Amino acid sequence: MNPFEEIQTNENNEIKLIKIWIETSGRKKNTYISGWNIPDLELKEHIKVIKKKNGCNGTLKEINLVNDKTVFIKVIQLQGDHIDYMKEYLLSQNIESSLINI
Repeated sequence: MNPFEEIQTNENNEIKLIKIWIETSGRKKNTYISGWNIPDLELKEHIKVIKKKNGCNGTLKEINLVNDKTVFIKVIQLQGDHIDYMKEYLLSQNIESSLINI
């Protein structure tokens, strides 16, 4: 499953939905969040709070869209399964639940 194939964009290449998914490699799981369009400094502050609350490692990555070398999307990567926490965290940040896709 490649979640980047299903990313919905509007005419300005801005992502409409915030997508949360998990990738598993053996026993290890990583949680990814894409589509949260806020400035980098704010994202990094949110990541710092999330990491401290969950006791996990995480980072902000820029990933190339499939077959397009000019468009990058920002993806938050967290170690572990944090889907439920991230959904509640996004809701607490006044993001509508209809914009969150798991």
